[in-house]
Amino acid sequence: MSAYRPHYKPSGSHAAAFDLRRVIFAATRDVVQKNRILFALPVNEDAVDTYFASLPSIDLTRSIIFLKRTKPLAAASADGSDEELDTILEKQHNTSFKADYGSLPFWRLIILEAPGPSKEFTASFIYHHAIGDGVSGMVFHNAFRAALETASLSATDEAGTEGEGTVVPVEDISILPPLEELHPLPINPTPSAPPAPGLKQWTGGPIHAPCESRWSSLHFSPSTSQAFFRVCKDKSVSVTSGLTSIIATALFGILPPTTEAITCIIPVSLRPWLSLPRGEANGAIGTYFDATKVQIARPGGRPDSAVEWDAAQAVSAGIADYLANVSPTGEPYTAVAPFKGIEDVSVIFNSLLGQPRDAALEVTNVGLLVPVSGSVPENAESTWEIGRVLLSRSAVASGAAITVSIATGGDGSLSVGFSWQEGVVGQDVINKLREGVRGFFGKA
Repeated sequence: MSAYRPHYKPSGSHAAAFDLRRVIFAATRDVVQKNRILFALPVNEDAVDTYFASLPSIDLTRSIIFLKRTKPLAAASADGSDEELDTILEKQHNTSFKADYGSLPFWRLIILEAPGPSKEFTASFIYHHAIGDGVSGMVFHNAFRAALETASLSATDEAGTEGEGTVVPVEDISILPPLEELHPLPINPTPSAPPAPGLKQWTGGPIHAPCESRWSSLHFSPSTSQAFFRVCKDKSVSVTSGLTSIIATALFGILPPTTEAITCIIPVSLRPWLSLPRGEANGAIGTYFDATKVQIARPGGRPDSAVEWDAAQAVSAGIADYLANVSPTGEPYTAVAPFKGIEDVSVIFNSLLGQPRDAALEVTNVGLLVPVSGSVPENAESTWEIGRVLLSRSAVASGAAITVSIATGGDGSLSVGFSWQEGVVGQDVINKLREGVRGFFGKA
């Protein structure tokens, strides 16, 4: 599962003008009614004939959970960590959506309120991978922020109170088609050969089930984040490439010197190539992504800081190669395309149990949360400011040893999260990796 969580803060004098819980219920109801996929339940998820069914209604009082911070966010995260939120997220990533199956949706909204009278809160939209990809979390919160603005300015609308928390689907709104109906998914007739097996790699422990997810995060101030973004621009590399390189370099510093290379998975959004209008594709909650792999060799003995940027150039080149390898119809060939010809993919995944993993890292960067135009009613002052944002994902039993999730908040601050499977990577490795990444930003 994935989770996307911005921190919301009332702007100016608006904080005393509304009841926070009423506004949150009203805003959530509005978003759910406009996105039919949020009523969807996967049926026979582990079978060949899996499909979606629709809940007849959703009781928002059971899907929105209110919690209270023990201390303000600024005090809780002065060192760049947020242990209180991390603990909540780790628990949520290990809480199955199949509890109360048939009565609860495959998403939930965790509202972590600031202590005292403040109306600040962190809203964690947690959702099943069948409902949406990483970008879908941003889509939800853009819609949620717009709905918050409307609900906050409507002093007489009481429909969002806890006593009236049931929402039903709007019949003339349908679920968008799946990826295979919106993308041609051409098969590459001359796929690239796999990397030569000569370099010794680290991939953590072998693939095993069940999967218990662990989670930890780091946050960097807006000034530190913006300085890093400028360096990436000066070096002509993307933020994704720069951070992937830094994380890989820090990981090499932890692993035995006999580790010669690591493989990193980089997810790629397929939304630009969907057969939908651009605005509709970018505003859809759904699963529309692919991934490519990049091999990063251990730096060759140079102690200077240039090693991180050498690797960043290699990552950028790998992503560019993926995007340039286009089919006759103009879309890049995808790694996911062959799966459309496999009747039962569970056979493949079950055959992987006990086998080595194919990657050390997976790095996802969903970028900056930018409010969409029209999120504030015309001639109205914005009621809400968005601060830091965090993306998190569960560990995947057959996936990379360490999953890294990156997001940038409305205040320009960068957040980096690490998830891993218990028994695949040790806590000491993650602690050292976090400190290695933090150390880079400390000297940047």
